[in-house]
Order: sequence, then structure tokens, then C-alpha cells
Amino acid sequence: MDTSTGPRPAPRVVADPAAVRAILADPGYTVPDPGCGAPPRTMHWLRQNVARFSNGTDHARRRELAESLLRPLDPARLRAAARDQTSAVIDEAGRRPFNVMSQVARRVPGLVLAAALGCADPELLIGHLAPVAAVYQPGPADPATADGSVTRLAELLPGGPDELMAARIGLLIQAYDATAGLIGNAAVAGIRAGRTGPAADLVAQALRADPPARATRRVTPAGETIALDLTVAGDDPAGHLAFGYGQRLCPGSAHAVALAEGAVQPLLERCRWTGAAISYPEPPALRAPEHLEMAGR
Repeated sequence: MDTSTGPRPAPRVVADPAAVRAILADPGYTVPDPGCGAPPRTMHWLRQNVARFSNGTDHARRRELAESLLRPLDPARLRAAARDQTSAVIDEAGRRPFNVMSQVARRVPGLVLAAALGCADPELLIGHLAPVAAVYQPGPADPATADGSVTRLAELLPGGPDELMAARIGLLIQAYDATAGLIGNAAVAGIRAGRTGPAADLVAQALRADPPARATRRVTPAGETIALDLTVAGDDPAGHLAFGYGQRLCPGSAHAVALAEGAVQPLLERCRWTGAAISYPEPPALRAPEHLEMAGR
């Protein structure tokens, strides 16, 4: 048990794109170990059963499970569904201002993906994503605060072995957090440039210049925990690092881009920025607007 007190020192940051790629491609650099043996359907159980926090053969097996869930999902259909869901939000708001982040970015991807993954009641499920996303990444917050929501997510999704169930939840958490950030950042890019699209260009710009995921951690072969800066390769000819690299390249990158494009297009075509301040939470572990107010034209 760790009995130390006070804040831990910040990890060393690797910010050279080539070095970041080399580390991400090297299996000798691992993700921090989440432990084992947690009670079923708790937050610790979720971390211990998803590919995101696994190494070696566990990671390969769990990644394949996530890929098997994504493989039947056509990104074009996800894009169309996200466009329809976002258009419905705009229709309901009319000319009244609404917060893009709470009503579109943090709802639409989860609703669309939950339905595609076989959830019978996506509206009921969506309310349980926020508590889980808030403590998904290890940090100072107590993960037990999300145990009840993990249990409900497992109940609302199709059943199956633990790792398959955890894979479904993990995909939804990514849609709630990182895909939401991509929608917000792409919409802000369009607002600042005075552009109404095409959404694909703005999403690609956000991935290069303002990616939602800013950093990831690895444990070196010597046991040192380091942070890898994922924002440093925006204009690198080798490509951005927004979806990672190598063996841990995000398996749902095409699906995330499709969901973001589907949501961003009607926002920029049919809405205007109200001029209200665009706020961001601090510290920006995940770079995403907290409040982005738009209204129908």
C-alpha cells in the first residue's frame, strides 16, 4: 500500500515526434498496471478488463475484441446517424441558444454508438457515461464513485464474457470523451475561421492542430513513468498522433472521425455562434470546450 503523502512529481515529458512514435511502437514500454482481481462490474474491474490499460497478450486479445465489435459498424452509417441526431437537437432548439457540448458532443456519439452496439435504450445508458469517463483514467479521483454506473452500463448492454462487456463500455467511454472533444474542437475551428464546412476538413484540422487527447503515459523498461506529448506532430509529414501510433493505434479512429463529421456538419451549416465565451476546463488533460453556445440561424 502506498502510504506517501503530498503530490507526486510530474512525469518526464517526451515531446519529440520521432521519439514518441518509437516509444509507442516499442512493446518494452508498457501502460501502468491496473492490478487484478477487482469485484465484477466496478470501475477497477473495467480498467482491468479493457485493452486500454492492458499489456502483452492481454492487450492483443482485448484489442481484438474491441475490433470485432467495431468491424460490422459502417462509418458512413454512423456519420449519417450522427447528422440526423444533431439535426434533431437543432430543430428542437430552434433559434434558442444551446450548449453544443452537453446537448450534442457528449450525447450524440454515445447515443449512435450505443444503438449500433445493441443497446435497447441508449437514452437511459447515456446518463451513466459521465461518471465513468470522469475517473476512467487513473488519477486522484476515487474510482469507486463510478461503480454504480459501471454496473448499470453492463446491465444495459448485451451480455457476454467480462472482457467483451468491458470492451463495449470502453468504446462508449471513448465516444463520450475523446470524440466529444473532437466535435467541440472542430466546431471551434470552423467558428474561428468563419467556415461552414466541409466538416471533414475541420475534423482533420482539429486532429492535427487541436487534438482532444493531449498525452499518454508509459512505463519505461527501467520502471520510470513518462508522459508522451501527442500534440507535437500536427504538421509532421509522418502524420499526427491524435489516435496514437503502432500497436496501440486507436482501433476506432475511422468511426470516431465519422461520428464527429456527422455532428459538425449540421452545426456549422445551420447554426451560428452566439458570441458567448467558449470555456475550457482546467487543467486540460483532455482538450475540449466545456461550454460552446450556438443557436439556429
